[in-house]
Amino acid sequence: MSITTKTSPSIDVAFHAADKAAVLAKFGVADVNGPVSLVIWTTTPWTLPANRAISLSPEFDYALVQVDGQALILAKDLVDSVMKRAGIADYTILAVVNGAELELMRFKHPFLDFDVPAILGDHVTLDAGTGAVHTAPGHGPDDYVIGQKYGLEVANPVGPDGAYLPGTYPTLDGVNVFKANDVVVALLSEKGALLHVEKMQHSYPCCWRHKTPIIFRATPQWFREHGSKRSAQTVAFRNQRRAVDP
Repeated sequence: MSITTKTSPSIDVAFHAADKAAVLAKFGVADVNGPVSLVIWTTTPWTLPANRAISLSPEFDYALVQVDGQALILAKDLVDSVMKRAGIADYTILAVVNGAELELMRFKHPFLDFDVPAILGDHVTLDAGTGAVHTAPGHGPDDYVIGQKYGLEVANPVGPDGAYLPGTYPTLDGVNVFKANDVVVALLSEKGALLHVEKMQHSYPCCWRHKTPIIFRATPQWFREHGSKRSAQTVAFRNQRRAVDP
C-alpha cells in the first residue's frame, strides 16, 4: 500500500442526542435552545452508513456550545476553529466536561434509524476536525480495534465490487463508494445534519502498483496455522491408506 493525495469533501456532521436531558445533565445544564448534537468531522462521507459509534478522548475537555437554534458538543480547544469554518460568528460556551463524562451517551445516526454510543479512544487527536471521531469498525484499523473493545457491530455495507449492497439506503444501493460522497453530503443536508462542507486535499491510501485509491473493508476470513503443531485432522489424513486401481 502507498499513499497519494486525494480531494474529498471535508464535512462536519451533527449527531443529535438520543436523550437530550441525559446529555445536558452531564454538563450540569437544565435546558438549551433547540436540539443537542455531537459534531463529528470526516473526509470519507461514504463510510457514514457503517458508522456505529463516535470516539472521544478522555484526555480532552468538550464544550457545550449554544449557536442559533441548537447546541453543539465538540472539543473545547477546537471550538473557535470549527465555528470559523462553519461561518458561525455568534456562539456561547455554556459548559465544559471531560470526554470521559460522555462515555456511552447515545446519539442518533443522521440518516439511519438507530443511535450510536460515544466511546473513548486514544486515537482521537486535536490536529484537525472536532475532537469527535466518526467510527466505522468495518472501514478502518483504528475503528476496528476500538470497536472490538466496545463490542460494536463490524458493519460492512460495501460489496466486493466497491458498491453499496442492497438495503444500505434507497439512494445509495448499488452506488460505487467513490461516487457516493456527493450523494451522502446531499442526504445529510436534506436531513439537517450537515454543519459544514468544503473540498479538501488530504493523504489517502492507494494501490502501490496502479496508484488508484483503495478502501478498507472488513470481511470474514479463514486462516490455517502452519507450524510444528499439527492438528489431529492433519495427522489422521496423512495416516490414511488408499487403494488405487492399476
